[in-house]
Amino acid sequence: MKQKYSFGDFRIPVTFFGASEIDSPEPNATGQSEVYSALCFAYSPSAKDYTVLNSAGIKQGVTIVMPDTRGQFIPDVSMTVTISDYRYRGIEWNILEVRPDFDDDRFVTIVLGAVQ
Repeated sequence: MKQKYSFGDFRIPVTFFGASEIDSPEPNATGQSEVYSALCFAYSPSAKDYTVLNSAGIKQGVTIVMPDTRGQFIPDVSMTVTISDYRYRGIEWNILEVRPDFDDDRFVTIVLGAVQ
């Protein structure tokens, strides 16, 4: 099955935050620092994604697709995400599921749930 995304579809900036690696006695506000940023395609969760959201007890979610970095950056569930789009302003998202594209090896699909 051919993917329905092309690289021109990735227009929304997304930033990933992970555990801060700064060795300091002073904690930062969130304990996290920016680890990666990219452009993504965001859409409303599918039925499959809603299963993931419901199992985590989360009401607000979004799914993003971004190009696979071939190991340069690997998102995981310990990270949080911000999406730089007016529709998602002020929302911090938890990564709930990461689905690599094993068929075409071109994209990574990430299910996000709003931090309550």
